[in-house]
Amino acid sequence: MAAAHRYWSWLEDGLNLIAAAAIFFLMFVGVFQVIGRTVFDTAINGYIDYMEQASALFAFLGISYAQRVGAHIRMDLLLRGFSLRFLWSMELFCVLVAMVVITVLIDSTYLNFQRAWQLGDSTIDINLPIWPTKLLVPVVLAVLWVRMALQSIDYVRLIRHPQAQPIAVPVIETIEVQAQHEIEEALGREETAHEEKRS
Repeated sequence: MAAAHRYWSWLEDGLNLIAAAAIFFLMFVGVFQVIGRTVFDTAINGYIDYMEQASALFAFLGISYAQRVGAHIRMDLLLRGFSLRFLWSMELFCVLVAMVVITVLIDSTYLNFQRAWQLGDSTIDINLPIWPTKLLVPVVLAVLWVRMALQSIDYVRLIRHPQAQPIAVPVIETIEVQAQHEIEEALGREETAHEEKRS
């Protein structure tokens, strides 16, 4: 489990890094587009088409990473105070429901890709092929599905041994622990600022 989690995490980190690079690139191109239109009276040909296609990178590539670290919005307030076995059981139930939904989405988005491939679907302005973007969605959802499968296995292990150390699942922190981490982060920033002033 630990090895599978570690190797799959490398893939998720790589996809998340590509998503971050895509955001940086889109910001750079957007600034270049604005400056080019206002100062040099020129524009990037097919700018809107490129932006529409590239936006799928940062919209989808990071979802498995977010699932791994628990960065998505969670509603775990009601679960606080219950036993760990009940908590892990609820987490397992939610992940299994999500896997069913993701399975349906993988099938439907792959059919959508096949349709775009067979019809030669393209963007309106510069006729940019859109099948790569549509293929990206089921591939990324498949990565997310594997992540959820790893989490399901780990949740089953945690249900059997509630006090065991979580491996492939995000650890739910209490409000006190979250506040302590925020304090430590703020104090760390203050100490860094004081050291920069001294230097």
